[in-house]
Amino acid sequence: MDPITTRLLRVLLCAVLGIGLSWPAAAEPVTATFERASAETFDRPHDLVLSPDGGLLYVADLGHDAVKVLDPQTLETLATFGTRELDSPHDVAFDGAGRLLVADTGNDRIAVYKVAGTEGQLVASWGAGLSGPEGVAAAPDGLVYVANAAGHKVVALSGDKIAFEAGSRGAGPGQYARPHDIALDGQGRVYVADPGNNRIQVLDRELKPLASIGGPAHDFNEPKYFDLDDRDLLVIADEYHHQIKILDRERRRIAVIGSGQRGKGENRFNQPEGVELAGEHLWISDTQNDRILRYRITGLK
Repeated sequence: MDPITTRLLRVLLCAVLGIGLSWPAAAEPVTATFERASAETFDRPHDLVLSPDGGLLYVADLGHDAVKVLDPQTLETLATFGTRELDSPHDVAFDGAGRLLVADTGNDRIAVYKVAGTEGQLVASWGAGLSGPEGVAAAPDGLVYVANAAGHKVVALSGDKIAFEAGSRGAGPGQYARPHDIALDGQGRVYVADPGNNRIQVLDRELKPLASIGGPAHDFNEPKYFDLDDRDLLVIADEYHHQIKILDRERRRIAVIGSGQRGKGENRFNQPEGVELAGEHLWISDTQNDRILRYRITGLK
């Protein structure tokens, strides 16, 4: 039954029963308030992640071939590690053991760091079947999922062995054009940014396609990196629209940050490629402006 018919039937029912008619109160609008920008000391920063305790922010600083560690409140850079070990890192993510996994794109591997505060020590390297990996995420069962951009595939690793592998270049379900970020939701489903097809694909644990988020309703233009928070909200860096888009649990768009035009300043970005949402705070890699931004987001449910 369409919404208009439903409303008319409700009006008639209320009239017959002699009761008043009321509608649910409108939801509080989602608003984004700029809070702070870092110094422009980065070189094309890509994805970023908070430490498990929320006390530090780790950034894949692509052009400097390193990971930078920031104070998430002040955005001051506290330390740098990975120099002379990494080549064009694109993504950073923590696994269940508290290790930092780095998509070490230029070295065709996942670099594994033991981190202690602002210090990082390289302890493992996984490269089985990888070619230009640009996204990495760890599952609770220990599998590590990788967006294998140059190979147009998604790979699940168990240590340095391939557990599952799927995909080919194309636009059909389970096909990709330069897959980038990758993450898991609370039900174990795997989300993959498929920027060449302007969509995000949803897969099962074994990488079989379940759904696709894209099309005119979302109006993506090369969505590269995204974040799934603990409320199941989806925040997407829509690179060539120079915007950040927030989707609710039903994957409806509830907020857009950015004018849609390339720029620098409040609510203006230049090809943003990284986002991290925690509570009411959102951190953004404003990639081509070589800086990190922090916003306060209100009205999220």
